[in-house]
Amino acid sequence: MPTLAFLNLAPSELLVIAVVAILVWGRRLPEVAGQAAGVVQRMRRSLEELRRETGIDREIQSARRAVDEAVPRGVRTLDVRREARKLVDDATRGEPTPPQEPARDEPQPQPPAASGDGGATEREG
Repeated sequence: MPTLAFLNLAPSELLVIAVVAILVWGRRLPEVAGQAAGVVQRMRRSLEELRRETGIDREIQSARRAVDEAVPRGVRTLDVRREARKLVDDATRGEPTPPQEPARDEPQPQPPAASGDGGATEREG
């Protein structure tokens, strides 16, 4: 199991952290690292004990089974990312989409009524 995989750190970032740790703790670094490792180990044991006592793993498995049984197989195996990429690729390769007609519920803009005076408006004077 990768211990630092969840941190998603690049090698250069790890190097910077190591240099800072050496500068801060100096010769005490091995002692401090050992203490930190002991704390992490105790926390892991406590977490495992808590999981065993509460039975949360069984509950999670039960919930997963219930969801798997409730969701149709076609939906479970659907790869949404692949389908979305396919739609985008099809849309970008194909012809431009024609403009959509406005919904029927929306009022249609009416062209201005033609007047006999060539578009002149009445002026008050």
